[in-house]
Amino acid sequence: MLISKRSRNILIEAVVGVAVTLGIAAACGVPDLGLGMLAPHPVWLVVLVMAARYGMRGFVVVMTLAWGALAGLAVPSGFGALRTLDVMATPAELGALAAAVLVAWIASAHERRHQAQAERLAELEQKSAADNAAIDELRNATLALRSRADRLDMSLTFLRDIAHRLDGSDANAAAEAALELVITRLGARAAAVQMLAPADDGAPELTTASSRGIWTPQASDGTAAAVLRTGRATRALDLRDGSATDSDVAAPLIDAMGAVRGVLVARGLPGGGVGATAVRDLGVIADWLAPVLTKPMHDRDDADADSDSAVEDDSATVADQVVEFNA
Repeated sequence: MLISKRSRNILIEAVVGVAVTLGIAAACGVPDLGLGMLAPHPVWLVVLVMAARYGMRGFVVVMTLAWGALAGLAVPSGFGALRTLDVMATPAELGALAAAVLVAWIASAHERRHQAQAERLAELEQKSAADNAAIDELRNATLALRSRADRLDMSLTFLRDIAHRLDGSDANAAAEAALELVITRLGARAAAVQMLAPADDGAPELTTASSRGIWTPQASDGTAAAVLRTGRATRALDLRDGSATDSDVAAPLIDAMGAVRGVLVARGLPGGGVGATAVRDLGVIADWLAPVLTKPMHDRDDADADSDSAVEDDSATVADQVVEFNA
């Protein structure tokens, strides 16, 4: 059976203490190592020290070693082992024994209390670790909610201005409003509105009608080309043949007849990619912008004549849509 490190330390210290004490007694020429001559015997000092350090366990070990050594070493001197018991029955030795037992009991009580406190400390540390993990999760949730709240708390003036420009007949103002909302909502570094127009050879090509940010959309933008083919909002991440100059996400501008007339593109979105939410949001903004950009010019003039009396109600309606979209 393996001996624990603590028990081994007790045994080593007890052996060394008893050996040193008896060695000093022998070196001083005390007859019979002081057994029956010195009352109480100096070996009690070792017993008291070990009892104070290790409690009842140390007391039992050193007591056995000390008086066992005295009994063994007293036999050649003519005392005999039973004589050792007679010496221990004297008042001085019994008093030392009682003192050693009391010290060992007090030390054991302290040891038990220390052990209980150590267990309690370990339990509290474990609970603290679990609480810290919960706090970290709550902190992350709080940051996410705060970020969400910051977006929800856009200035009412800003939302009203965006709604008013999107609901008007000025195509340039509506495009600028849509780009401003794209950059604010999606966090993009740049965005642009591109409309289909006839090229020199008569074939339709995308031309930039309005843009924001330091970026010039390329004619070879694969994301925009995919939107023109499919008529759906598309991410560059979903294209197999995309290039580094493509926009990150694009959405179609569809007229009342269902034809794609242009695209709304964004680039430089945060987080290293584009999620489904960004694709949805860009599509919603494109749907708001499309009626203004694809409306015939004479319809815009008629709308200008009628909008003066209803601008407040229409702006409020679009503002409600913007707030609902932002939520």
